[in-house]
Amino acid sequence: MHAQEMQNVIFAKNSVIRILYVSYDGLLEPLGESQVVAYMEGLAERTRMTVISFEKDRDCCDPARKEAMRSRLEHKGIEWIPLRYHKQPPIISTAFDVCCAMIAGMLLVRSGRFQIVHARGYVPALLALAFKHLWGAKFLFDMRGFWADEKVDAGHWRKDSMIYRITKGWERRFFESADAIVSLTQAGVAAFPSLGYRLRSQTSIAVIPTCTDLRRFTPGTRDEALAARLGLDGHLVIGCTGTISNWYLRQPMLECLAYLAQHLDRVKILMVTHEDHRKLTLDANRAGIPDEQLVLVKVQFSAMPAYLRLMDFGLFFIKPCFSKKGSSATKLGEFLATGIPVVINNGVGDSGRIVQEHGVGVVLPETGARDIAASVVKIKELLSDPLVRIRCRETAEQYFDLQRGVEMYGALYAQLGGALASNHT
Repeated sequence: MHAQEMQNVIFAKNSVIRILYVSYDGLLEPLGESQVVAYMEGLAERTRMTVISFEKDRDCCDPARKEAMRSRLEHKGIEWIPLRYHKQPPIISTAFDVCCAMIAGMLLVRSGRFQIVHARGYVPALLALAFKHLWGAKFLFDMRGFWADEKVDAGHWRKDSMIYRITKGWERRFFESADAIVSLTQAGVAAFPSLGYRLRSQTSIAVIPTCTDLRRFTPGTRDEALAARLGLDGHLVIGCTGTISNWYLRQPMLECLAYLAQHLDRVKILMVTHEDHRKLTLDANRAGIPDEQLVLVKVQFSAMPAYLRLMDFGLFFIKPCFSKKGSSATKLGEFLATGIPVVINNGVGDSGRIVQEHGVGVVLPETGARDIAASVVKIKELLSDPLVRIRCRETAEQYFDLQRGVEMYGALYAQLGGALASNHT
C-alpha cells in the first residue's frame, strides 16, 4: 500500500479521514441547523467532511440564507452539496432524489475516496449501502427511528402494502450491513431483537439522543421588554415550540392547554412555530383557547433561547407507538437546557423515563381528560419547586450535551477508521 493511501485511511494515527455525510433533512431548516450543522462543525476539526443535503423550495428561495450557510460551513472546512428536495409524486420523487445524490457522490469520488459514509436516516442509507459496495467505505447507519413503521403508524402506508415490505427488506440490509448503528434511544436499541435481524458481532451500536448546544441554550433572566411586547408580562407562560402536527398530538395538546388555561392563574400560551398561524388559531379556538390567551410567533432558530426563557414550562405530546420507541424530541433537550420543565406524555423513546427519574416535569400516562385533570396538582407542585430549573439544566448536561454527542460520533469515526487501517495492513 502506498504511503499516500495510508495517510488517507489511518485515522488512528491522527491523519484526517474523509467523511461523506448524507442528510435527507435540509441544512437550512431549523432541524437541520440544530441536528446536522451543529454536529458537523464540531466533527470538522478532526475530519475532512463533505455533506449532501436535500433542501426544500421555500429555503432555496432565500439566496442570502443559503450563502450565509455556505460561508459558515466553508469557515469550518466543510464542503456542502445542496440538492433540491422533491416531494411529489410520492416514491418516484424519492427515487429521483436518490439518483441525484448517487450521481453527486460519484462525481465527488473523483477528488478522492471517502472512508466513511454517515447516513442520517433510511433514504441516505440507500446511498451509503451502494457506496460501501462500490468503494469499500464504512457504513454508519444513523437510523433516527424505525422509518417504515413510522409510515404505518402515521397512517400513510398499510402494513400489508408492497412499499412497506420493500422498505422493511432494505431495513434488514441496513442493519445487517452497517459497520455502526446509532439509535436515538435506549428503548430503540431494546427493540432491535424484535426485528429478527442478524447483526454482525463487530457492528458497533451507540445511543446518541438529539442533542442541544448548551452554550446557546442556557438558563437566564427573562427579557422583560420582549415579554411586554408579546403581552406576557405578569402571566404564567406555557410554551409550545416547533412542530405541533404530524407525530405531535395536536388536538390533545390543544385540549390540555385549554384545560390548564382555565385551571391555572393568569395563563398565556406562547407558541413559537412556523406552522400556519391562521389554522392553528382556529384549531386552538375550537379547543377552547380564546385569542386573548394565545400568542403565536415565528422566529429564526438563533432567537429560540430568548423565547424559551419567557416560558414557565413547555408542553408537547407525541403519538406513542412502536416506531416512536426510537424517537428523541429535539425540543426536550432545548427546554431542559434552558432550565424549563416540561409536561409530556409517556411511551415515547426514553423521554418519560428521563423526565420522571430526574424530576424535571410531569409525565401523563395518557392524554385523556382524566390524566389532564390529574396533572394540574403536579404542575403546581413543579412550579413551586425552587430547584426544578437547576435539575433541568443538570439533566440536559447529562443526556443532551452537544459536545458529548460530538465526542461519541468522533469515537465511532475513529473506531471505523481504525478498522479500515487494519483491513489495509
